[in-house]
Amino acid sequence: MPPSNGIGSAGSTVLATLEASGLDTSCVRILGGGDDSARTAQYVAVNGTDKNLVLAMADMDIFVRHASPDYAASVIEAAKPAWLVVDANWSSSAIGTWLSAGRKHGAKTAFEPVSVAKSTRLFPSSKHRSMPVFPSATVDLATPNQLELEAMYQAAKENGYLDTSEWFGVIDAFGMRGARDRFVKLSSAEITDAGIPAQSIQLLPYIPTIITKMGANGVLLVSMLGKQDSRLYDREAEPFILARSTNDHPEVGGVYMRYFPPVERVEDVVSVNGVGDTFLGVMTAGLAMGGRAEDLVDVAQKAAVLTLRSPSSVSEELGDLAGEFLGAARRRQ
Repeated sequence: MPPSNGIGSAGSTVLATLEASGLDTSCVRILGGGDDSARTAQYVAVNGTDKNLVLAMADMDIFVRHASPDYAASVIEAAKPAWLVVDANWSSSAIGTWLSAGRKHGAKTAFEPVSVAKSTRLFPSSKHRSMPVFPSATVDLATPNQLELEAMYQAAKENGYLDTSEWFGVIDAFGMRGARDRFVKLSSAEITDAGIPAQSIQLLPYIPTIITKMGANGVLLVSMLGKQDSRLYDREAEPFILARSTNDHPEVGGVYMRYFPPVERVEDVVSVNGVGDTFLGVMTAGLAMGGRAEDLVDVAQKAAVLTLRSPSSVSEELGDLAGEFLGAARRRQ
């Protein structure tokens, strides 16, 4: 955004809202005036009579033109976040910079795909770009919808990420040949036929936990388990263990897959805007408190339902879920 002596209305609104909410704005960058590429990011959505998105227009050029490795490192070092959320409005190189900086300073990282087109930025075509695999993956969690998951998978496949020896070493440890029956048992034939379990498994070496949002069809969580993960030996988790390591891979213990049906069928939708952001916000807030993803999915779904019924991009009634949220986040403590 332009400097404070000539800040535009959009920038002023953003800062005022953040400050009024009690959020720290010390790391907000205020860019030089007179630079057209320094326009504050804006997004406009048009929904149809059925409340679903019809048309969206976004000006996110500021993210692409003003990414700075030094800034990313300095912000993370100063804020010391437990979890860092990186969305796909950034360029591919900037996404890599944020993820690397987060890992360097001990933050867990979540990737928000934003849209089908932008989700592929996590797996760019550059031959010089590489992504480490589990247990050194720079992304810990992603929450794509079904279409974004497919786009990410196709980008990873077409750009060679699923051809490396490092990737194969992790995949081979799963022993997942002929897994359709297990996919159906842990999700459904419909979800399996849509390719969601298989695509998630293929991406797990790079993103050890993938939570795919399927709208009215609920959520599918697929997560990598390390050798020492307690879920491998937990009777409660046993029904959701998709696979156990079949070789001597030093880090891979298995795969956890769990389907969560929708918490509610929502007929009185006001707007779909911000629903995915609400889900991820609740999820990462709970994870930052030490919670587990599988314990937080349902409360994150309930938060998303509140936003579905709200004219705001994030429902102002999320506080009503505070007790349930805290219980889910602290369940294992």
